[in-house]
Amino acid sequence: MRYPIAIELGDEKYAYGVVVPDIKGCFSAGDTLDEALINVHEAIDMMIELLLEDGESFPMPSSIEKHINDPDLKSFVWTMVDVDVSRFYKA
Repeated sequence: MRYPIAIELGDEKYAYGVVVPDIKGCFSAGDTLDEALINVHEAIDMMIELLLEDGESFPMPSSIEKHINDPDLKSFVWTMVDVDVSRFYKA
């Protein structure tokens, strides 16, 4: 599945931040953009696992357009991440 993510650009002083708006409370960070993108996959996996353990429904991804005008994420850069969610489906 492809989830939209919002990236807050970092610099020498601040880490890169990543928010996954389709998964409430899901965020990550990294000292570099590459590190932040790696870490967001771990954050997504952990949040989905916690939600399902708590009996919540599976968080389905939406489009970037759904979130792009969110005033809290106005200065962020948007992209999509591909997440393998097959481990959450039981045969």
